[in-house]
Amino acid sequence: MTDHSIGLIGLHYKAAPVAIRETLTPLPKHKQNLFAEAKATLDGLVILSTCNRVEYYGHVRGESSATDRLLSLLNQSFDITPVEHYFHIKQSHEVPQHLMRVACGIDSMVLGESQILGQVQESLQYSETASLISPELSTIFKSAVKAGKRARKDTDLGKYSVSIVSVAIERIMVELGSLHDLHVVVIGTGKMGQLASKILQKKATAQLTFVNRNHQHAQALAVDACAQAVPIEELREAVSDADVVISATDAPHIILGPEHIASRNHRPLLLVDLAVPRDVDPFLAELADVTLLSIDHLNHDIAQSRAARQAEVPSVEIIIENELELLDQRLQKLSVEPLITELRQKAESIRQSEFDRIIEELGPLHPDMTKKLESFSNSLVNKLLHEPTLHLRYGDHELSPESIHHLFGLQETDSKK
Repeated sequence: MTDHSIGLIGLHYKAAPVAIRETLTPLPKHKQNLFAEAKATLDGLVILSTCNRVEYYGHVRGESSATDRLLSLLNQSFDITPVEHYFHIKQSHEVPQHLMRVACGIDSMVLGESQILGQVQESLQYSETASLISPELSTIFKSAVKAGKRARKDTDLGKYSVSIVSVAIERIMVELGSLHDLHVVVIGTGKMGQLASKILQKKATAQLTFVNRNHQHAQALAVDACAQAVPIEELREAVSDADVVISATDAPHIILGPEHIASRNHRPLLLVDLAVPRDVDPFLAELADVTLLSIDHLNHDIAQSRAARQAEVPSVEIIIENELELLDQRLQKLSVEPLITELRQKAESIRQSEFDRIIEELGPLHPDMTKKLESFSNSLVNKLLHEPTLHLRYGDHELSPESIHHLFGLQETDSKK
């Protein structure tokens, strides 16, 4: 792996507010188009898109820069000029180190949150399905997943972990008190909607309603929660009777707008938007008796819940260092395997050419003698290559793939021009 062959370009909550992050968030159909375009220039692409970050991981073989290719891809697909100064850009060893921190949950808005590990796995699976995952990028992501699992198994980070949803519901209770007399509407039945359902049941919410574009999904969740389900067409009616609305869908557009807010006769309404892109029209924050909280508004609450988990971070960092060392070994082995194959192919080509030449010079030979000569030539080549192969595969050397190509006179190739 060359210094610039692995790269990362992204936006995250630390530097870019949700209004900026959502501009680079690929929607399902858009993601398909991105992968189709990327196949012409990248050997590997993984897109990690969550409510707190959107990150593009790329791999290119040869001398090209992965970050240059990623910038070109993003420039073709988005208007990046207004948001480019928010980018965080990493390459080489910084990429796996960053990804491991992400997978372990120590780079999350909610320190130690567990949902991110599944999201890292899902992003890898998507790239595998799209046939745009290189062995190098796959190895990096699998190592990050392993680190994330170890962080939660071998430390107490997972013991204290909380989610964006749990923080949001705690904030609702701070704002409104007990949920026992409140009607809560949840828009979206994905992972965050399902998690909200579990937490709200434990909080003994007076009335719980699920709204989803797929009414069957809402009904299934409602049955499990002893709640009610409402089709998206009746969203206005559901909101008009609600005290709290939590929205967490992956819709590409606004779900809840002014047209869904009926006259409430000064009855307060708390809207909590956990989606990126946002589900709730920001204009609603201007309405009387309406309070709108986005993910970014939860920063203060999240900061207060970090103390117990923060004490586990040094132990997690040790795990990351250990996994990075193991990853270096895997990547070194991975990088030299094609070179070993090329070296043996070149040696076999030379052996066969020289064998054919000497047989022609010697003239007709007994078949047994021909076999012995061929066996001798094969044995000679294998013994000559045995030590170099072991050294390349397992030795502690600092030879780059380019140096190995030059040393053995192998032809260098760049798979993506």
